[in-house]
Amino acid sequence: MTAVTPPPRTPVPSLAARARLITDAVPQAVVCRQAAAHLWGLSVLPCPESEWPVEIAAPVHLPVPDTITYVTALPAADVTQHAGVRLTTRERTALDCARTLPRLDAVAALDQFARRGVDLEALWRHPLNSWHVRDTISMADPGAASPRESWLRVILVDGGLPRPATQVPVPLGHRCVYLDLGWEDYRLGVEYDGREHHTAPGDVRRDADRREELRALGWRVIPVRGDVVPVRAGDLLQVVANALIECGWRPGPDGMTRVLRRIRAARRRPDAPPLRRRRH
Repeated sequence: MTAVTPPPRTPVPSLAARARLITDAVPQAVVCRQAAAHLWGLSVLPCPESEWPVEIAAPVHLPVPDTITYVTALPAADVTQHAGVRLTTRERTALDCARTLPRLDAVAALDQFARRGVDLEALWRHPLNSWHVRDTISMADPGAASPRESWLRVILVDGGLPRPATQVPVPLGHRCVYLDLGWEDYRLGVEYDGREHHTAPGDVRRDADRREELRALGWRVIPVRGDVVPVRAGDLLQVVANALIECGWRPGPDGMTRVLRRIRAARRRPDAPPLRRRRH
């Protein structure tokens, strides 16, 4: 019997290569939205880049294979060249992400743009602004180190909890460590432990040692696994709200009612323990 060897798979061109071919061949095409954000170096695609279409803006519909066309007339000031590709500027791309993406993804994109120096105040004044966009911009924070950290912060704030600071510095002996999110007044931190971080045995051990040192200084740190964000947002809110209350947060009756209502709305697990109320 003769073994049959399958033909080698043809590699799929990168998103940048496909975008370059299209903008070279079609003068009206401008790469935009998530495709443009990816080309600006952001982590915004929900799938491998080989599976993501080239999103283009053009004054008319362009029947170009493997693309999505958004019919719009872009001002010349919103178009630039980057790495051989004609695409929307970073500012316009950030604005488009804020306008069109779901809330968690939109804030994560704006966090990354802000970290790269995009002026959020200028976006606030942009003619295409709206209440929805301003609300998204107000949530942005350049301190987020990953999209999931951005998601985590949005879930906590939208859940009625006080807004945490990002990259909270805590002196430990002769060094300073930084918590992903935290409330210095309550000595409470929240850290994202996803698949892309803290997976090697050495990382896990260092994280455990660091948290033990923080506990010795009176800090409490809540690690959040990657499978919790965002599908178990209700459970996350419940745990963090309880911890804040134990650390001295006093939301008041209206604030507590708001948090409880948002936990119920977000919860995915019916067997989660109830939120503890602290007597005043």
